Amino acid sequence: MPTRIALLMPVAALAIVTVAIVALFAARSGPAEGSLSSIETPSETPALTPQDPALMPSGSVCQGSIRRPDPGEPRIYAPQYTRQREVLGIAVVGSSAVDERAFDEAIATIERFFSGNDLEERLAEEGAYIVIAEDGVALDELPEFACLDPLTRDDVHSACGIADRADYPVVAVDELDMTGNRRGPCRGLNILYHELGHLVQGWALLPADYFDVRIFYQAALDAGKYRNTYAASNVNEYFAEATQAYFLHSDTAGARDREWLRQYDPDLHGLLTRIYGE
Repeated sequence: MPTRIALLMPVAALAIVTVAIVALFAARSGPAEGSLSSIETPSETPALTPQDPALMPSGSVCQGSIRRPDPGEPRIYAPQYTRQREVLGIAVVGSSAVDERAFDEAIATIERFFSGNDLEERLAEEGAYIVIAEDGVALDELPEFACLDPLTRDDVHSACGIADRADYPVVAVDELDMTGNRRGPCRGLNILYHELGHLVQGWALLPADYFDVRIFYQAALDAGKYRNTYAASNVNEYFAEATQAYFLHSDTAGARDREWLRQYDPDLHGLLTRIYGE
């Protein structure tokens, strides 16, 4: 055998082996049934804030209706929010018609929510605030959400609360629910815990923790859990409803509370304990 051919044979063999390994890796790396890549995630992810801070319609997400204040600069809210309070760097705003008890309950909720963690620091940095809609004002009538498309506005009009329809951390809840009035859209349930869960998931939750939430969500669905409940809608509502149960209860009867969550979905309960504290 010529010397040149003898020298080239090992190189050719190595090349063939390399191609085979790459092909095998590619085959194994493709999406498989039941893999994480097959888990459905919500399509309405917050959009990036445009350079122009003007209010812009963008499908189901409102963009740029406020500008994050510079350090030391006061926040500027819509003119109708004449009453403003703040706790842990998070503002609570509303009109002069909002019952003072609704403000008190919102402040107490925020204090309890962040008492065992420091997640509020990230939200405060982003200028997070809570809007309390006065009795008779639907959430889609608030200036923060007036840009929503008609179909989305129809869904929001009678909603209990809203937190994931803007590209900045803002929550809106109803005055009646915050005062425990059963005429409220949530029949008097303090849904602020649920909406704060959305803010944490969107702005403060570590990617690794959100990865686990997606795994737990798919496992729960595969096990037949959460059938015909709002938690089954998508992974973000799954997390927010669990947050509501962890701090209060996710049903008006008061049955789905922290102990219920611990028994029904122990993996998610354990994650929330680590994230939020006892």
